[in-house]
Amino acid sequence: MILIKDLLAPWFHYAGSEAIDQMTLDSRQVQTGSLFVAVPGYQVDGREFIDTAIQQGAAAVLAHTDEPEHHGQVSYKPQGSVPVISFFQLTRQLSAVAGQCYPLQVSQTKFIGITGTNGKTSVSQLIAQIAELLHQKAAVMGTLGNGMWGKLVETGNTTADAVTLAKQLAKFQTLGAQICAMEVSSHGLVQGRVEAVPFEVAVFTNLSRDHLDYHGDMDAYGAAKKRLFTFPHLKSAVLNVDDAVGEQWFAELSTQPSKTALGYSTQASKFADIFTENARYHYAGVDAEICWPRGRGKIQSPLLGEFNLSNLLAALAALYAAGENMEQMLAVVPQLKAVPGRMEKFASANEQTKGVSLVVDYAHTPDAIEQALKALRVHCRRKLWCIFGCGGDRDQGKRPLMARAAEQYADCVVVTSDNPRSESPEAIIAQVVSGLEMPQSATVIAERKDAIQKALQNAQSGDILLLAGKGHETYQEVAGQKRFYDERQFAAEIMSNAQGASL
Repeated sequence: MILIKDLLAPWFHYAGSEAIDQMTLDSRQVQTGSLFVAVPGYQVDGREFIDTAIQQGAAAVLAHTDEPEHHGQVSYKPQGSVPVISFFQLTRQLSAVAGQCYPLQVSQTKFIGITGTNGKTSVSQLIAQIAELLHQKAAVMGTLGNGMWGKLVETGNTTADAVTLAKQLAKFQTLGAQICAMEVSSHGLVQGRVEAVPFEVAVFTNLSRDHLDYHGDMDAYGAAKKRLFTFPHLKSAVLNVDDAVGEQWFAELSTQPSKTALGYSTQASKFADIFTENARYHYAGVDAEICWPRGRGKIQSPLLGEFNLSNLLAALAALYAAGENMEQMLAVVPQLKAVPGRMEKFASANEQTKGVSLVVDYAHTPDAIEQALKALRVHCRRKLWCIFGCGGDRDQGKRPLMARAAEQYADCVVVTSDNPRSESPEAIIAQVVSGLEMPQSATVIAERKDAIQKALQNAQSGDILLLAGKGHETYQEVAGQKRFYDERQFAAEIMSNAQGASL
């Protein structure tokens, strides 16, 4: 419980004596003693629900205003019992206000933020896995859910709203979290949702086309990601110097005395502090030599593909920057599990002689499609298939680019549906197919399950089928309605029906 006057003291003097026991942005979650935070959102304006929140028992309302002269002003309703406090540009300060309500002990938990177009989920999950294998309590926030490692609760966003995030981080500390790995989206950075998080380490994976429907262009998209490396508590910046943007940022950040810049590379970049050499990809994963500032060792990873080696390097580098011992981390790498829906393999038990492999991956950008196919090529003994679609109500410009990537790096292309949302599946597919140089060589089947089963029927021993786009998701959104669809479960079932077993 906190007095509102103490909560707001960093911004202005408030004379009231009300106390609150929680903050919420959702009027439906308001209880007696809640502070309802009313801000304009992307789809709805919370200020329209002030009366509802008061009826639910709100002790007070903190409302966004764009008028600086209204900052700190108080009105009362109904009949003078519930204060409505105006806060100038509250959306920009919400993270700080929430942090004031749910304070953190910075020395208790090492907060690691991961940003980039692809790899955020894998890196955050690998950080938590490695920490747990080293007997440290780890928490994760991101696409697969929020919670202590192994007990994630699904959420709707990569980066939660500022209030939910502050509550969750405080809860992690009460549960004893020593490491917290958090995916940080460009939306979350632009909207200021993570401003008050005391990140000690920030990780950049890569930058390629995505979310241009929101950011407008690549420069704005990159600038949004770069914000993470300006946070005041930041001690270390970990950057993928195999990426052109990562290399540029590394050069810039290396000149800043307030933080340490660490470059990582699978290509032995001259800018890398942590890098791999002599990688050998095989059926069960990859073996490689690793070098870091104070030593050299071996990686034996069960994860598929070069970009997963890069993701693993990012996780190792982040934990190394946070003070973990590299030799101890390398000792537990063979025990790592594939991240759900990230290059996750399902195969028949007789795969080594005559089986076919299905690989479920979340790849949903042109670069992610390219990288996933390149990664699987080194493991593939025969033909490499790509079964994919594009989401509706999202960046339409990437649709032909995804087709181009699939055509260039796969032997067989099957175009199907992803999440059409409110758009026509056929119209989306037509835009995808427009990017193919040889559309007659591709197979088009709008129903996703049918597309996968047809491809599997036509595949031969040694083929790998990449099922791209759905990953961990457990739904397909069609005509605005979400229906159950778990591609991981479907892949396991169809391989099991073929006298196989999920690996």
